[in-house]
Amino acid sequence: MVSYEILVLETLLDTLLSGLSVDLVGVLRNEGVRDQSFELMRSSPELSADALEAGIGRLHIPQTGMLPKTTIIAGTTIFLHATLIEGHVSRTLVVGCRRQEFPTDDESRVLSHALLQASIGLQHARKDQGVTSQSLYKTDLEEVVDSLPGLAWSSAPDGSAEYFNGQFLSYVGMSADQLRGVGWRATVHPDDIDGLAAEFRQMLSELRGGEAEARMRRFDGEYRWFLFRTNPLLDSSGALVRWYGLNIDIEDRKRAADALMANEFHLRQLTETIPQALWSATPDGVIGYLNKKGLTFMGVETKDLTEGTWWADGLHPDQVETTIGTWLRSIATGEPYQVEVLYRPPASNDYRWADVRALPMRDENGAILMWYGSLIDIHDRKTAQEDMAASENRLQLIIDTIPGMVWSALSDGGGEFANRHFRTYLGLSMDDARNWGWATAVHPEDLPDMMEAWRIMAERVEAGEVEARLRRFDGEYRWFLCRGSPLVDAAGDVKWFGINVDIHDWKLAQDELREAQAELSHMTRVMGMGQLTAAIAHELAQPLFGIVTNASAGMEMLSTEPPNIHGAKETVRRTLRDANRASDVTERLRAMYSKKDPVVELVDLNAIAQEVIGFAHGDLRKNGVSLRMHLSADLPAVRGDRIQLQQVIFNFIKNSTEAMNGVVGRSKDLEISTMREGPSHVRLAVKDAGVGFDRGISEKLFSPFFTTKANGMGVGLSVSRAIVESHNGRLWAEPNQAHGATFAFSIPADGVVIRGTFENELRQG
Repeated sequence: MVSYEILVLETLLDTLLSGLSVDLVGVLRNEGVRDQSFELMRSSPELSADALEAGIGRLHIPQTGMLPKTTIIAGTTIFLHATLIEGHVSRTLVVGCRRQEFPTDDESRVLSHALLQASIGLQHARKDQGVTSQSLYKTDLEEVVDSLPGLAWSSAPDGSAEYFNGQFLSYVGMSADQLRGVGWRATVHPDDIDGLAAEFRQMLSELRGGEAEARMRRFDGEYRWFLFRTNPLLDSSGALVRWYGLNIDIEDRKRAADALMANEFHLRQLTETIPQALWSATPDGVIGYLNKKGLTFMGVETKDLTEGTWWADGLHPDQVETTIGTWLRSIATGEPYQVEVLYRPPASNDYRWADVRALPMRDENGAILMWYGSLIDIHDRKTAQEDMAASENRLQLIIDTIPGMVWSALSDGGGEFANRHFRTYLGLSMDDARNWGWATAVHPEDLPDMMEAWRIMAERVEAGEVEARLRRFDGEYRWFLCRGSPLVDAAGDVKWFGINVDIHDWKLAQDELREAQAELSHMTRVMGMGQLTAAIAHELAQPLFGIVTNASAGMEMLSTEPPNIHGAKETVRRTLRDANRASDVTERLRAMYSKKDPVVELVDLNAIAQEVIGFAHGDLRKNGVSLRMHLSADLPAVRGDRIQLQQVIFNFIKNSTEAMNGVVGRSKDLEISTMREGPSHVRLAVKDAGVGFDRGISEKLFSPFFTTKANGMGVGLSVSRAIVESHNGRLWAEPNQAHGATFAFSIPADGVVIRGTFENELRQG
């Protein structure tokens, strides 16, 4: 009869485990509560036998016999639910489920029904203890077993089937006569029948109960997985009376188990192949798992994963106490764990940096179920960071020792960084120089120009520069050249880097140089006065002679009777004309040899050339120079200083004349020409037939104080180049193919064609 009770209880447990989707079910004999022994127990595939044994082993049942509310199995909190089973022996049904809300209303109804059926079976077992097994078969099994939620059956001692409950017959769609003996084999999948038969034969030979899995064909032809459980019924002498069995549908559970196994396999593959060390620990901090990467990094094996802080053995001695303290604090508070440590595996001599982190997994009530963590080898990254920090320190040292004001700014020009020289020179701290604080050191008169330069640079996102005076820490202002260059990152954000260079002394030198050049320019004009005196005298002699002649003629005409009024008027007109011509010559002479500020105006280069030729005409004739002119009639006007351009042309003519002084046996030809040069420039050239020069010194000719003449000072051409460059032009010289050299300059044209002045000069001869 004990075996029949066991069969009823096993049927109850299997039904509940399958029907309620719980994690474990067991029967606890109340008389043995202090021994904490379960009479029977079943668990889901997720809970291994070892984990289940360890979890139940930690289950503490107090003296009152009351079960605790929870236990931990394989790192998972299992909520326990206990219900009394009525029968001649006091038992308690224990159901474990990870769902705290178990049982729901529907689950409670299923649980009550199953307990009722089990209680009925146990009560029948008690009433019929003296009845033969045959009568028990006819009464109890017919009334009770038919109502069990499973396919129940029994067989003779030799294993031939004799009885099948109603659910069995309904499921397979066959009669009891078709199934008796070995007819039931037709309901088993052909691939599973041999294994199932072998298992049953083993049970028969050993007179023990057991279980096996096989697929059974439903009445509609579909095969589903079942768990076949058997238990032998023995009489008081130990002789085998009958076999009882129960087949439980585990198709859904098996699919779930297969899916779980597949998921666990993939998860295991993932955790074992991921290039990062992973680990887990129980809520009390015991590390129970390390993947392959973790085992390799720490130099241990799975068997070494014991309780305690064994993992601290490889830590750097300076970090042991702090690291253990941080881990214990996280366990106590539930706060995430994160440390960077130096770790040396047992087989290694070198420490490596590792980033160790862990987060707690909690249940719906906030209780910690497990700790899951990672261990990342960051040694190379840490070393690179240290190298980068050292490099940044070296770069900072270099920047701070550069003899210039190095800075960086945001896209709008607000200061971000200033090197030590910058801060020391201006007497500003880093905070003072940030944003627009640096602008307080700019001279008020220069600040608007600097801000405008910033605006243009920011708008165009291109490098630029501006000159401004900056106030030194002692209050003195000095000139600086401030240069900035943009750096645009991949996102399009702009950052500016620049340097301020002290140009104060250079600026003063430039001013002094300009003054010296002005003095030299004046000197060259004065030095040429001797050569021009004769030409000017000749120019003035003609209009003065005309004035005297015309005045005398006018007096005679007025003295006649009657006076010749018409003739006198004509002589007066001619006198005024000659006087104006003399005045013009005088004004040109005064302007050419006086120091005046440049006057930029719209001028005709042809007319200026004609004026200089007029000055030099006498000197050219005295030296036997033959002059030819090729002046372009449609030459555009230029903007410039008339006197300065006269000086350049005069220097050309003077140098060419002197270069031909020693020429014997050929004519002294001098050619002056003007023409358009490209769409926006005009050019003037003076070509002579003198001794020429070596092409290798063409650039030196315009250097200050360089001369090829014995008595020359070397300032004329240097001043001429400065004048032309101040007009945004260029000046050059080149030797001719046969004899002599050509000096020329090109300056921008204004685009306006001036014809009248040049044409009037031509008409006047």
